[in-house]
Amino acid sequence: MTERHDQQRRDFLHQLIGAGAVAAGTSLLGGCAVAAAGGRSEHIAPPATGASVWDMSWKDRLSRYRTAYDSPEVYSGAALAYADALFSGYKELGIASREITPVLILRHAASAMVLGDSMWDRLSFGETYKLKDPTTGDAARRNPFINFKPDDKHSVVDGDSALDALIQRGAIVLTCNIALTGIANRLAKKETRYSATVALAEVRRHVLSGVYVMPNGVFAVSAAQDAGCHYMRVIV
Repeated sequence: MTERHDQQRRDFLHQLIGAGAVAAGTSLLGGCAVAAAGGRSEHIAPPATGASVWDMSWKDRLSRYRTAYDSPEVYSGAALAYADALFSGYKELGIASREITPVLILRHAASAMVLGDSMWDRLSFGETYKLKDPTTGDAARRNPFINFKPDDKHSVVDGDSALDALIQRGAIVLTCNIALTGIANRLAKKETRYSATVALAEVRRHVLSGVYVMPNGVFAVSAAQDAGCHYMRVIV
């Protein structure tokens, strides 16, 4: 990738951060409405067991500097730029990465960001969210927020801010089961061999490694704050 393209990408990320400054403590706005993920859908509850089926172990991974970035929309991956900025800012102060934990809450429409390439292709998320394929510039048929390649001229992430890279750096990613249920509803309508229950299992199978699925997105926001995270709403 040329130096010019690299600079353009970084300028884009910096613009997202600058345009999205919000005060910590902003009230919660909006739930995980299923409509944005493909229409109304019956919520499929997890099976009843003696212990919780929701993995809350991410709370044990929180370090000293922790901020939850609440992103109910894709916003061209702005939440990823926020998390990268947290790492970068504290690095300038000499703080080690192990002391920093961005918590990305990708809920509502942004839940699509946590799904792998196959589901992006099958449900045409690139067309839905008007996102370009990082390599070709056409409508994305793969998740454009992961697997960054240096020669991807149309990428809106880089080697540090790609979602999979952030997870490797120690970021925690939470997503919304209700929104995933809405995506499953969309899948079942398109691929009619699936029942609602099987479609949800199929969607959950394509959630990226390292992502924690929470009962719903508003719960995820509340749980992060209960665990001591500062709160910032992602806006552009």
